[in-house]
Amino acid sequence: MGTRRSLASVLDSASRTTTDCNASQQRALPEHYDRTDIPLQPDQILSSTTHFCWDAADSKVPYWAPQGVTGSSDADDDGKWGPDRVLAASWHYDRGKAGTSMDKGVRVSFVDHRTGKYRHVLLVEPSGTADFKAVPIHAGGLAWLGRYLYVADTSHGLRVFDMERVLEVSTGADDLIGRHGNDYHAFDYRYVLPQVATYRQAGVLPTPCVPQANALCFSSVSLDRSTEPDSLVVGEYRNGRSSDAGIDGGRVVRYRVTADTRKLVLSSGKAVPRDAVTVPKSNVQGVQTWQGRYYLGRSSATDHSFLFSAAPDSPVSTFSWAIGGEDLYHEHGPGLTAGKVWTATEHAYESAGAFIDKRVVFAVPLADMS
Repeated sequence: MGTRRSLASVLDSASRTTTDCNASQQRALPEHYDRTDIPLQPDQILSSTTHFCWDAADSKVPYWAPQGVTGSSDADDDGKWGPDRVLAASWHYDRGKAGTSMDKGVRVSFVDHRTGKYRHVLLVEPSGTADFKAVPIHAGGLAWLGRYLYVADTSHGLRVFDMERVLEVSTGADDLIGRHGNDYHAFDYRYVLPQVATYRQAGVLPTPCVPQANALCFSSVSLDRSTEPDSLVVGEYRNGRSSDAGIDGGRVVRYRVTADTRKLVLSSGKAVPRDAVTVPKSNVQGVQTWQGRYYLGRSSATDHSFLFSAAPDSPVSTFSWAIGGEDLYHEHGPGLTAGKVWTATEHAYESAGAFIDKRVVFAVPLADMS
């Protein structure tokens, strides 16, 4: 199905370039925290050490919204995938805003840190014999473990895609997906990334997902390299607090990762959590853990929000955060030391439809969040 390509060749053909952020986009950053209803002290204001913005079309498109974020630092100890240091961000397709019944699913932007060039790749899943279709999920979290890209499937669990099976397909047809005659199409995207596995929880929650005692909403995903073995960290979004103390503002569940295969450790055919915590803060879009400490990025639509930091059963520290911050990704330093935490903000428009221009990708030193 198409022709297999390396990610390096995808980046060599990158068709778009990141840009410097304009004044409106920069206002979304945590260093420009401006809320007077919840004042913070100077030592609670986080500052981005690096940031970039998408090209003009991606900064404004209403029906694609950034969600998950990961990078080659998750994928390999040297921080690279092949010769490149790469950041990846997932985008969710909104059929209503696009004015169509056709769901184009999820695309992932692979960004070359060195050049700033990037390319969108469409996620696809098997459909029948020698065919594929789009993946109609929210993709709120990404983690890149070796050759596998783990993607959050909110009500079901995790989907797994193979970074060594990127396929080049035919272009020129914006409304075609899968096999048509002798050709394969992907809504005019040149490359697709195929799904090869799933981890599915027994109980399926409704859409939109509402947390329950016996089932989890898989809202965000990250990798913690400070545990032995590494941990895949799943965060649960909850819009508000719960009277059920076992759910409260949402939960964070961690799974062991096999060192050589980069698959989840199984017990009797199941991936069993190594631990789980309940968080006392709602609307958490991104979670990262490091050396026993939890970092929770809270979302907002038009106002700055908060980054919470705490060890279990300990007081919570509060810091400034972005407008519309999503998933978290820890880009480690040399020797897998604490490095930078990245996120992508999603909002280009407010709920009423007015253009607010607040999409930015940025990083803050993890040490500043403790």
